[in-house]
Amino acid sequence: MLRGNPSKTKPNPNEPVPPAGPVEMPSGLSERARAVWTELAPVCVAMGTLTAADLRPFGTLCELQATLQHASAQKDAKGFAPFVVSQDFNGADVVKIHAAVKLERETAMALRPYYALFGLEPVSRARISVPKKADEPVSKWAGALK
Repeated sequence: MLRGNPSKTKPNPNEPVPPAGPVEMPSGLSERARAVWTELAPVCVAMGTLTAADLRPFGTLCELQATLQHASAQKDAKGFAPFVVSQDFNGADVVKIHAAVKLERETAMALRPYYALFGLEPVSRARISVPKKADEPVSKWAGALK
């Protein structure tokens, strides 16, 4: 507030404040999504972008990331081809993209806004403003007796 308002938008004095409390993995996540949660949640909590109010959207991010990883893993299967050329009923060549490649592309597009919400990409981190953690007040006498 003291440095000005670069975006020139009026700050919302009634902005909701997320409740304090532990950030716990919601029930109902798939096994793969729980692994993603375990990997990403500590990072987002440390950045201040994951709070107790964000559990469901973050759970959705984890499910989408797990789906993306599963689709990407399909490409390692023996004999995988990203596309197949077949012929239609007239004998014309038709190129079909493998379902795993389509799923990977669609899931990656669905993930982008979730990455931005939680600051999981450099551009979105530059746009997010989170309150700094309050440090302990420092006494003017701190360290005087060293």
